[in-house]
Amino acid sequence: MKTPGDRHGVPPGRAGGARRIWYLRARRRRRGRVARWGLLAAAALACGAAAYWFLRPPGPESFAPAPDVVESELPVLRTCRLYFGDPHGGLQSEIRYLPREEGLEAGIAGTLEAFLEGSLEGGLAPWPRETTLLDLFISRSGIAYLNLSGSLRYLARESDWAEWCLAAALTRTLCENHPELQGVRLMVDGDSRGALVRLIPLEWTLTPAMFRTGAPHEAREATW
Repeated sequence: MKTPGDRHGVPPGRAGGARRIWYLRARRRRRGRVARWGLLAAAALACGAAAYWFLRPPGPESFAPAPDVVESELPVLRTCRLYFGDPHGGLQSEIRYLPREEGLEAGIAGTLEAFLEGSLEGGLAPWPRETTLLDLFISRSGIAYLNLSGSLRYLARESDWAEWCLAAALTRTLCENHPELQGVRLMVDGDSRGALVRLIPLEWTLTPAMFRTGAPHEAREATW
């Protein structure tokens, strides 16, 4: 059989060198073919990408930007401790998280609104739910004057214990959550005379110190 050296007319003594030359030339030819096919594949991919770019379906000219969440727009909450009657005597408290309002009067109104909604933890709520705040005034001496609707008088429970809870829970709730207050004065439909229900005079300035020792003995003995 003829070797690559024989085909090229190379003497037999030089056949090994001829075979190496033939192998190197064949290897270069294969590499050239691979390179050409690689260039052709790259060119085909580039043409396909260009065709897709120019022939793609038209999209909307612009998209509405997603609304940014501005930190200042998030509600700022404050911790509020509300007091209600304890079924076993005295008062019990519970924590609520309320929006932080601008200004003392707005803050007191927000606290009072949450207080009038009643307890969420089984506390006794002596204030009728129908009671609403008609007016609010803060004196320079730090006394909050609250004008409440007349439903307070004809819907409140007529017992000394309930009336004590009514005044104590309101006073401690407002004064402890708003340290600027020194006390609370109540009016019913603009009237500041007579009793809150039948025991506590409206002329009194109610302070937290009046309600820190629990209900009077006669009030504790009374039924709810």
